[in-house]
Amino acid sequence: MSIEALAAVLKRHPDIHLAYVFGSLATGSAGPDSDVDVAILASSPLDVEYRIHLIEEIAVATGRPVDLIDLATVGEPLLGQILRHGIRLIGDAARHAELTTRHMFNNEDFMPYVRRMLAERRRAWIG
Repeated sequence: MSIEALAAVLKRHPDIHLAYVFGSLATGSAGPDSDVDVAILASSPLDVEYRIHLIEEIAVATGRPVDLIDLATVGEPLLGQILRHGIRLIGDAARHAELTTRHMFNNEDFMPYVRRMLAERRRAWIG
């Protein structure tokens, strides 16, 4: 399965404005049992029916299980990982920049609280 084949499937959907492949397929470390990690931004947040349709279509085309992430609703730190390590399949630089800006604001506003909360949980768990 090639990344180009995945991009061809996604390009058949004009309502998908931005798409990334990430995870093992993007890093070149995919094994025979690896899934396809795909993140998309569509005209509106994905409803269950459309999400299932896309997952089925990608799974048939790739022969692999699919993990589909909706970029309209994804949070941190996953959004940062997608932007940092993913390969953009669909979308122009302006849409990518909008998503990167959202990530930067989220990271500056929200992540300090997450880090503090996780540190407190570690301290409580360790003792």
